[in-house]
Amino acid sequence: MPRISVVMPVYNGQRYVKKAIDSILSQTFQDFEFIIVDDGSTDKTPEILEAAAILDSRIRVVTRENRGISPSLNEGLALARGDLIARMDADDISLPNRFALQVAYLDAHPDCGLVGGQIIFTDPHDRPLIQMRHPLDHAAVLDTMMKGTESLSHPTVMFRRKIAQAIGGYSLRFEHAEDIDFFLRMGEQAKVANLPDLVLRYRQHQKSIGFVHAQEQAAAHSRAIREAAKRTGAPDPEPVRIGAVGAKHAINERWAWWALRDGHLQTARLYAWRVLRQRPLATDSWRLAACAVRGR
Repeated sequence: MPRISVVMPVYNGQRYVKKAIDSILSQTFQDFEFIIVDDGSTDKTPEILEAAAILDSRIRVVTRENRGISPSLNEGLALARGDLIARMDADDISLPNRFALQVAYLDAHPDCGLVGGQIIFTDPHDRPLIQMRHPLDHAAVLDTMMKGTESLSHPTVMFRRKIAQAIGGYSLRFEHAEDIDFFLRMGEQAKVANLPDLVLRYRQHQKSIGFVHAQEQAAAHSRAIREAAKRTGAPDPEPVRIGAVGAKHAINERWAWWALRDGHLQTARLYAWRVLRQRPLATDSWRLAACAVRGR
């Protein structure tokens, strides 16, 4: 049996899915099977998956009609044979030592049921934006999540299959925030944690769930933490704020400031120039451009 079962749902992912697959196949820890659930794609995703499966026998592709991400994840869990499950998304890139680091951590911490890691946001073309710094220990991870802020990135997590099965897998009641509910219920059964190491390049693009379904995601996150508070006797949490999506210039502006803050000057200048072209009369556009040129 493989030690790890990698579960990756994909829907119309032709633009990025090959890079995601290649990043898994390039892991230094190679004892895994790779279950890819094609959730009714209508683009060239099925052909890309078929070609990948021909080249590597560890890849198992399930293709059927569109059902949504939670049913796809549960289907992948049901097919999994490894005692550890590694999540992956079809538009991200796992760094080569991700699995090795997470397996070592879980082996050294038998009380931990789920471990994630640090991520760096990239733009649609893999240019670096900013490294997000998630809390490390169980209490801080759950406390941050209950306050409405992401503290575990779904495509980074590795967890124990038996615990996931014991809690019934992913709920169908929290569309666009199914991961939050899953993490909270996992955290009621075992410790959860993040590695201090960078393990994934997390792609930002305007077709991602966080952009397209920001309002629904915030509402589902709010329901998940309210229900967790009731289960555990914690105080009723505040509603989750909707992510700042906004107009195209607002996205470019956010990406420029992120990149500038983390020292990615080439990326910062690229997006600052786009903001300036879109809003040449705005004072904020010129301030951003000046900061990007100075590098601070």
